[in-house]
Amino acid sequence: MRSAIQEELFGPEQYTRLCSMCRGEFPRSPEFFPPGRCQDRLASFCRKCSNVRAQVRQAPNETERRLSQMNLLEKSCEGCGTIKSLREFYMSSHSHDGKTSTCKNCIDAKSSERKMRQQRLGDLAWAVYFIQDSRNNRVKIGSCDDPYVALETLQKGSSETLHLLASHEAGQKESAENIESTLHSLFQTHYTGHGWFEMVPSLEQYISLIQQEDYDKAEILLHPMETTQNKVASKKA
Repeated sequence: MRSAIQEELFGPEQYTRLCSMCRGEFPRSPEFFPPGRCQDRLASFCRKCSNVRAQVRQAPNETERRLSQMNLLEKSCEGCGTIKSLREFYMSSHSHDGKTSTCKNCIDAKSSERKMRQQRLGDLAWAVYFIQDSRNNRVKIGSCDDPYVALETLQKGSSETLHLLASHEAGQKESAENIESTLHSLFQTHYTGHGWFEMVPSLEQYISLIQQEDYDKAEILLHPMETTQNKVASKKA
């Protein structure tokens, strides 16, 4: 507030100043105005407005800083083995970093490959798949027309990371289900429930042959007696 003595001795511009931003009237002193370029070496705006301006200027810089930190965070793609920025991965709620284990390029390429496979094979696209739980190495033996969809479905209901070890194209649905049923019977003593089996050496050997696409030897493991009888019959013939 101005007193009568102040008005008599000084002009209003000498002991008070209007803030150029909020238009508030404050005493002309460093306590109310920060250093500036005016003749009295003070700023034309008050300290409160000065703090607001500083926060507005800092906000974009802070955002850029955080984004740059995000860009520095990298991980290795399990598909191509390349170390990439986290921006190169899709979002996922099933991993500790919130990103998929394979990069966008690998996922997109695999998706295109699956679509082409479906178009090419149609009803003959059924396959037997082997999906492993990384926690206890159990193996899920099942059959469907798209093993990767089966993997994604199982992953949504599991807190552990799952991997598609191998898949064996069987042709029609009936053929795939027959192979699945035979494998279930063959490893029945190692069954843990819901289509999951313990990873015993014989099952690991069978999966290894499928991975190597050595289906003849895999057939021998699957039907040992039948294969032997067929070979004996062929020799007699």
